[in-house]
Amino acid sequence: MLKMKKTLGILLAVCFLLSVTVASVSAAPPERNDNKWGGNWGYEKNKWDNDKRKWDNDNNKWGNEKRKWDNDRRKWDNEKRKWGNNKKHGNDYGKWQKNYNDWYKLFMKWMMQYNSWSGKYNKWQNNYRNWYDDYNDYGNRW
Repeated sequence: MLKMKKTLGILLAVCFLLSVTVASVSAAPPERNDNKWGGNWGYEKNKWDNDKRKWDNDNNKWGNEKRKWDNDRRKWDNEKRKWGNNKKHGNDYGKWQKNYNDWYKLFMKWMMQYNSWSGKYNKWQNNYRNWYDDYNDYGNRW
């Protein structure tokens, strides 16, 4: 009987040690496989950060140009209001109208370029946000 208790105690101790070992192994974080995610994370993060800085600079440039165009438009609208009835002013109004039309054509050309760039920027920013979320999710695993 004593021998059996001793054997049972040793068996329970071994089972306890095995269960603790298995639990600690299963709780360990997965091994990081950089190749699975496309290489070195530090390099990728720096690349994305540089791209983000470039896009942000472009965004600031476009924003400044947009403010300039908006100021020009406001100026032209004020001029247009000043002239009021074009019959009173004769030929000067025709010159002004031609200048305004030329400006408006340039503005519309710029606006199309801005809209094109803005779409590309939004697409890039969405991709960056997805990548950054993946980067943070993967980095928090270990």
